[in-house]
Amino acid sequence: MSRSALVGIFVFTSIIPIWFAQVNADPIPKTLQEVFIDATSGVSGAGERVLSAVDSLLRQYPEDALLTAYYGSTLSVKARDSWLPWNKQKYSTLGMASLNKSLELLSNDSFSKPYYGLNEGIYIQSIAAITFANTPEYLHQKERGYNMLKNMMASEQLKYYPFGPQAWIHIGAVKAALDMNEPQLAQSWAKEMQKLAPTHPLTQEALSLIADTNT
Repeated sequence: MSRSALVGIFVFTSIIPIWFAQVNADPIPKTLQEVFIDATSGVSGAGERVLSAVDSLLRQYPEDALLTAYYGSTLSVKARDSWLPWNKQKYSTLGMASLNKSLELLSNDSFSKPYYGLNEGIYIQSIAAITFANTPEYLHQKERGYNMLKNMMASEQLKYYPFGPQAWIHIGAVKAALDMNEPQLAQSWAKEMQKLAPTHPLTQEALSLIADTNT
């Protein structure tokens, strides 16, 4: 990402408290990534905050892979949360197109830029993989996302990074394996999480998920 784009994201993070101040008496500053996670978790209004800020930045940096990935994934979340079928279709189609574009924009340089405790390339791939794995069946992207996650989990490069930043990739892989009816693989990944960080909240979530499949 260019230096200018990084400045743009910094400006976004710095104005987040202003947005939160409109609805919260005691606002807590959040980064773009944190608000994005809120959106994927279903926090009301978070998706629109991400879309508004990223859309503005993309007007300046239309070929930025990271911003494009955030935009595509958040559109997919909007499709998930839409009630009207035609809106689900519209936002899903736009979201998939943006995610595909973000993957096409990846370069060797992407995998050397630090981002959120990983590198930008891995992070973009994780956004796309987890989003694809959670799409409706009619989009025919679930298996693609699952295969991407399997490749990431087998990657030696991922193991170089601390568990915390990559934990959401692990839990995404566990959930995808269960969704694809591969409980043994889900269990092995959950056990790996337990070895790496037994008390991490996402490890506990993964262990709970595989425990449910055994009852």
